[in-house]
Amino acid sequence: MSGIIFVMDAGVAAVLGAAVGTVGTIATGWTSRSLAKMQMRVESLRERREPRRSSYEAFSSAAVALHDHLQPWIKFGRLLDRARAGDTDGANSTSSVSSENFREAYIPRAIELADEVGTCGRAVILNGPAELEPLVTKIMDLSGVLVAVFRIMHSFMHIADDGRSIVAYDTSKLPDELKQLEQEVRQFLLHASASLDHDAVTRHTSGVLRRPSKS
Repeated sequence: MSGIIFVMDAGVAAVLGAAVGTVGTIATGWTSRSLAKMQMRVESLRERREPRRSSYEAFSSAAVALHDHLQPWIKFGRLLDRARAGDTDGANSTSSVSSENFREAYIPRAIELADEVGTCGRAVILNGPAELEPLVTKIMDLSGVLVAVFRIMHSFMHIADDGRSIVAYDTSKLPDELKQLEQEVRQFLLHASASLDHDAVTRHTSGVLRRPSKS
């Protein structure tokens, strides 16, 4: 059986060895640069997502806290107030809301929570994305509507000699508005979560390693 024997000159072998080493060095350098770029993208994504995530959590928590603070009075307390005033049939939508029927810190706390919703909401709008702005604005508006009676009472309390105030106010829509606030917060959380996931997928896709095309 015959065979072909290749004899490689030592000089040729040295040249081929150097070429292989050069290719290996280039590949290693390209991989290192690509990994460094990917790491930078990951860090950039984290730096972008964390402020958004924090603002989303703070905003939703403030809205939930306001909801929980107002719920007992809106669902039950205001009906007791109307019963005390002799309006048992509920025919008159406007009722007298008196500050003396609330604990001392209740009204200021309601206003404080509504203000917190506004502050956190503006932070969400600044952090984006823009698609969340209508949802945020709706929650901020509802929060303002729900505490409007308390803002009026709080203003009158500073004017009255005894620090008390009575306000004629239509409270009949408050239960529906409170329920709507709960629904809007839920919608916000769903859209905020989707926004974070979409951002992560988009940035991850743009950071996938791609080998340079052959010319």
